[in-house]
Amino acid sequence: MIALASRFSMSRKENLLRCGSILSICAAFSALAPTESRAAVTVNFGKDQFFTLGVGVRAQYLSKDPAATPSNSSAASASDLRVYMGAQFHKYVKATLNLERLRDGNWNVLDGILQVEPWKAFNIWGGRMLTPSDRSNLDGPYFLSTYAFPIVSQYPGAWSGRDDGLAVWGKLMKDHFRYVAGVYRGHNWQRDASNRGEHPLFAARLEYNFLDPEPSPAYYTASTYYGKADILAIGLAGQYETDGVGTAQQKGDYKAWNIDGLFEKKIGPDARYGVYTLEGAYYQYYTDGVKDIAAGHGQHSPDYGNVGGINDGTAFLASTAYLIPYKLGWGRIQPLVRYQQFRFKKDMYGAGHPKTTQFDAGANYVMDGHNLRFTFDYVRYKPMGTRASNAFLLGMQFQY
Repeated sequence: MIALASRFSMSRKENLLRCGSILSICAAFSALAPTESRAAVTVNFGKDQFFTLGVGVRAQYLSKDPAATPSNSSAASASDLRVYMGAQFHKYVKATLNLERLRDGNWNVLDGILQVEPWKAFNIWGGRMLTPSDRSNLDGPYFLSTYAFPIVSQYPGAWSGRDDGLAVWGKLMKDHFRYVAGVYRGHNWQRDASNRGEHPLFAARLEYNFLDPEPSPAYYTASTYYGKADILAIGLAGQYETDGVGTAQQKGDYKAWNIDGLFEKKIGPDARYGVYTLEGAYYQYYTDGVKDIAAGHGQHSPDYGNVGGINDGTAFLASTAYLIPYKLGWGRIQPLVRYQQFRFKKDMYGAGHPKTTQFDAGANYVMDGHNLRFTFDYVRYKPMGTRASNAFLLGMQFQY
């Protein structure tokens, strides 16, 4: 049950900042905007110059497994609090600073990006950002169709799928084709880990939309658009880092790739009969025959730091949802089902094909798209080598 609960918060946290430091950063940058949600406040300073401010909140109640030990009790928590800030200084120059408050009261820099965007087809970003990876990681927790982040999305990151580096991205073919490629600080940079910061992480993603272009900004994605567009998108992502896994004494190269797809269709004119969604993804992770060190090795918590935790194996997920067209009170109901499986490499993790699985079934109550949504979810989680645990999740998210 503890393992299940940990999947509902994003992992690999580092560089925690106390509240005083955060206020100093905010004063210094005095700018920087949410790129994934609408801004609550916009202040214009002149032509092509403005400042935006927004917030995001996620909270959840996770039930106790009836068969679990007494220590694994039911729990309610505010799992996520974010402050989105952004600014434009010049027609082609922007910046983003997004902050996240942790459950221990500390704040962390989620995104810190200097953005040079001269053309739609070619843009340069530098700083901390989402690395090119699968759709789920580029969704982030707020733009998934389900509440819980998938267990099969295991691309490494310094924080919530982010890393520090430099990327180029663009949109071509009337926004139907999107690309992003970058070089980043990488994984296992700690002294007794495999890399020590000597080798960067290379990452890239290509995506083509066969129907409408995705309405999400930049190279970000979502797993449902609630009928804003008809989507048939196929994405291919890959990452590579020399000495990216293992210890200082036993190193291995890290390689990973995945292919993912999203199909979403409005049924009838103006989605009169609802919106159907189907999503799938397939993953391959390679550790060069080396077992990686434990996640968060040498950190205050396994969730802190871009160190350890990569597994050699194959994974997939499949999910489907249907947005009912009729309102119930202030919103609409979106039933959904998702299944995930991570199959570990046989000769590294035991006989047979050891695997971890998770099944979700529930519904979203959608009041304002991704900006105001409630989720009820039944979760059955079975980690490798242990019995399954069951839980019920009630989650809420709000962005403005």
